[in-house]
Amino acid sequence: MEILSAPSSRFLPFENSKLQSKQPGIAPPEKWLQFLSATSSSSSLLTPLRSSSSSSKPSFCFTTRAASATEVAASESSAELSSSAESDVLNALSQIIDPDFGKDIVSCGFVKDLEIDEGQGKVSFRLELTTPACPIKDLFEQQANEVVAGLPWVKNVSVTMSAQPAKPMYAGVLPPGLQTVSNIVAVSSCKGGVGKSTVAVNLAYTLAGMGARVGIFDADVYGPSLPTMVSPENRLLMMNPENRSIIPTEYMGVKLVSYGFAGQGRAIMRGPMVSGVINQLLTTTEWGELDYLIIDMPPGTGDIQITLCQVVPLTAAVIVTTPQKLSFIDVAKGVRMFSKLKVPCVAVVENLHHFDAGGYRYYPFGRGSGSQIVEKLGIPHLFDLPIRPTVSPLTNPFRNYFNSNTLRYILRMS
Repeated sequence: MEILSAPSSRFLPFENSKLQSKQPGIAPPEKWLQFLSATSSSSSLLTPLRSSSSSSKPSFCFTTRAASATEVAASESSAELSSSAESDVLNALSQIIDPDFGKDIVSCGFVKDLEIDEGQGKVSFRLELTTPACPIKDLFEQQANEVVAGLPWVKNVSVTMSAQPAKPMYAGVLPPGLQTVSNIVAVSSCKGGVGKSTVAVNLAYTLAGMGARVGIFDADVYGPSLPTMVSPENRLLMMNPENRSIIPTEYMGVKLVSYGFAGQGRAIMRGPMVSGVINQLLTTTEWGELDYLIIDMPPGTGDIQITLCQVVPLTAAVIVTTPQKLSFIDVAKGVRMFSKLKVPCVAVVENLHHFDAGGYRYYPFGRGSGSQIVEKLGIPHLFDLPIRPTVSPLTNPFRNYFNSNTLRYILRMS
């Protein structure tokens, strides 16, 4: 095997030999010279090399450009400066800690598309959060601007906020209408009249107001509440004639499905039929891409509730109760049902907790029921909602009554 090796000299001589000129398809050195002279840049040097022999025919060689070493050094210096500037920005951003993950936003992988122009002092990047409705995204944006602007060479900071693409759960085994839904959250009380539907609607519209794509499914066929709480222009569900799927109605950007929008009012039917109706409404609806589908569960722990938990994989459940001891007994049954069905209960909302008047706070229904649920049933978070006229669904059903602490644990469940 013939081994090709490079000459030891930095010059590449082309000898004008008779052998080379006679080989077919190979141009003589004079032709190479003409071609190289025509195509080389003005900074390239192509000079004749005088042979020590008496022959008057020169050999030609390439000489290395003197500027190349300087350019390499400049390039390396520029790369070092760029690396140093990037390190400065990332170190500054690593001061911002996500309170739920307990890590900085750089370690969490939130910083994307970092671009730096150190000469003009410009820095731009994108913060990709886990959910479009992150309750502290505004705080992250403010802190990111402040820490990067604090670098001595930075004159302009541009921060763009975004969210990770939806990650549908069990897309391969779900009905087509639910395959692009990321999180399905059940709002349950296991007892009627405690404000479950009010909490569900307020939660849904709070999430939508924070940028999430949200839908509400009213699973109470015997007494649907959604038609009373919202007033969409189209109050009837439509059917797609091609695939016979249900097209949800919509109000203020939130998709809505309820038996009350089916033109039948309240149902008068036996349990097995109700389970079939709920299954059809939930699984054949064209929900589209949703970050959160809020299910307003019917009261109780019977066939309908079990069917809902088995038809779709619920991300989590939020339990709604009131301070009375009777509510605590019913809620305990519901929590045990979700536990057996492997659905995590992430929060308890104690509705009608208190009201303020004349500078004093009153507890008309007593105290301690919600805390007992947390302590005895192991639910990690308890939130209370006061008695306020503005919370009434007949006045304003979807004002933001959920602060960032309330939503934080509901949003980070998946």
